[in-house]
Amino acid sequence: MKRSKILEERRKHVNPEIRKSIDLSFQIVDRIHEVLEEKGLRQKDLAAMLGKSEAEISKWMRGTHNFTIDTLVSIETALGAPILQVFHQDNLQTV
Repeated sequence: MKRSKILEERRKHVNPEIRKSIDLSFQIVDRIHEVLEEKGLRQKDLAAMLGKSEAEISKWMRGTHNFTIDTLVSIETALGAPILQVFHQDNLQTV
């Protein structure tokens, strides 16, 4: 995909903390999509499982939603699969 020089220049000036937050949000959405696909489900199915509207789930899945811990737990419970894993520096091993 060809990248816009203007957008790339603007990205250089984005606060690293904000960039990291956005990247993590997209990783969460990618994981939810992955689990849905593995289980043969659609966003519509996830909405029904959570008692949410399809429109709300669609907004979440754009990658800019600020997921709460409670929301992530609800999604993990509904899908029966982990979405977010937490690693502590003490547990990381260098290979």
